[in-house]
Amino acid sequence: MYKGYKIVIYFGLLWGSIFSLSAQIGHGGLPYSFKKGLFLPPLDIELLPYLNNEILLEKEVIPSAEEGFIFGKEIAVNYTLQNAGVWETLPNGARLWRMGIQSTGAYSLNLLFDSFYIPPHSNLFIYTEDKTYIMGAFTEENNNQWGDFATSLLPGDAIVLEYYEDPQDYDLGMLHLSTIVHGYKDFFFKQGKYGTSKVCNVDVNCSNDYPNAKKAVVLILNINRALCSGTLMNNTAQDGKPFLLTANHCISANAKLSSFVFVFNYETTACNGDAEKKINSINGATLLAKHVHSDFALLLLNSFPTKEFQAYYAGWDRRNIAVVGTVCIHHPSGDSKKISKNNKLLDSSEWESDDPSFPKNTHWLVPSWDAGTTEGGSSGCALFNVLEQVIGQLEGGGAECFNDTLSKGSDLFGKLSYSWTNGNNTDGNRLDYWLDPLGTGVEILTGYDPFENHTDINHFQQEAAKVNLYPNPVNDIVTIEANTEIQSCKIYAINGQCVQSENTHSSTININVNSLSSGIYITEIQTKHTVVFKKLFIQR
Repeated sequence: MYKGYKIVIYFGLLWGSIFSLSAQIGHGGLPYSFKKGLFLPPLDIELLPYLNNEILLEKEVIPSAEEGFIFGKEIAVNYTLQNAGVWETLPNGARLWRMGIQSTGAYSLNLLFDSFYIPPHSNLFIYTEDKTYIMGAFTEENNNQWGDFATSLLPGDAIVLEYYEDPQDYDLGMLHLSTIVHGYKDFFFKQGKYGTSKVCNVDVNCSNDYPNAKKAVVLILNINRALCSGTLMNNTAQDGKPFLLTANHCISANAKLSSFVFVFNYETTACNGDAEKKINSINGATLLAKHVHSDFALLLLNSFPTKEFQAYYAGWDRRNIAVVGTVCIHHPSGDSKKISKNNKLLDSSEWESDDPSFPKNTHWLVPSWDAGTTEGGSSGCALFNVLEQVIGQLEGGGAECFNDTLSKGSDLFGKLSYSWTNGNNTDGNRLDYWLDPLGTGVEILTGYDPFENHTDINHFQQEAAKVNLYPNPVNDIVTIEANTEIQSCKIYAINGQCVQSENTHSSTININVNSLSSGIYITEIQTKHTVVFKKLFIQR
């Protein structure tokens, strides 16, 4: 936890090509080498320098709560398709590249590629040496605008990378593996009741009171640490856009969101049972809005959770009303999902700051927890009311275990009611633009399960439009190009008023913006299957 005349147009990517990706989500199938009757020579294993887990634990500098729970040691490597692994030519003219990696004694391995491009007809799989855990297939839909890629964790100390190159894609793929994380703590694939978190924490599956809310909660990983918790949020369009609410302090100034991994369903199989092995994850996100006063951050995940995720989009209550009976669902110290319960009335409060300009009444104060607690890794988790609606997210506090069963100390959650407009913020860092895109003004919204009692879910399976914008400051024209038909384009002022609207049935639009004064605008581009949002800055 934490604590002449010139026009310049800049488009910060907020939606764009994001939904043409599938990020950490694989596309199924099996590696080519798994085919029966296929003979391939033995695979050489690249053995990394030995790391002693006990020594790593002894030398570990305990990170601050804001830095998350460290589980692994980063190892800098330099492996590419050209300087490592083995290539074989296959009977169909395709080529297969395989590389084995072992970091002896590691509980888990995860990878960071700083160059990642899979061409249209090829794929990449990553799997454990014993072939029991498989990630992939990663395809061209996993490519992103940043050109990098991070994986979730695979158990054990040995893995295989397998890249299948179609003859049409000869020499087009790019993989540069720059970092391998040697897991020296068995926090992820462990078994047992409590794992890494404190003993008074309560397994989420020991409670049946919040069956939907728990499915909205994710663990946020950043390379070698379990960083924070987050919550998938519904919006008034109820279209399943994967907005994720977490804490501002989880998104440090130098955080690279393309290296974040968002883990769903990391929970036990039953109350105090073994850690669930069937997890799902998404790689990468875009920051939409954040601010320090109520310590909120809203992210847009790089892809839709598929039906396999069984994800739930949490509802919310943005009224500034103190309630009795609240819970938070979180990943303390990166542990499997826990639930903490408070049966007392919330107090209105604020985060203590030496800055006199900090506003008051920006937070909900939980006086103490009646069951469970919070700790590092819980930051950013949602505070739910009894209707499973989000009313805030955790910034920090002094909660801790007491007598192994009860907790003591208070916690502060930034109010959703304050973050909604963020004190009438004018630079776009507020929640209402994103969670109420229809401008309904509603104060309460129920949750949303996109795969329950909905017949039209085809837009979840569709590849979203790829949209590019080209500003021309000389003639005040903004050109919008898409790989599909654009149906409409609307430009909204910061107060939510539509100031310009264009209807078309073309894949290219030229918009004259000479009537718009300096300021910040939201551009909404409607295509057949998706809505693309971009933030527009005009300075004259």
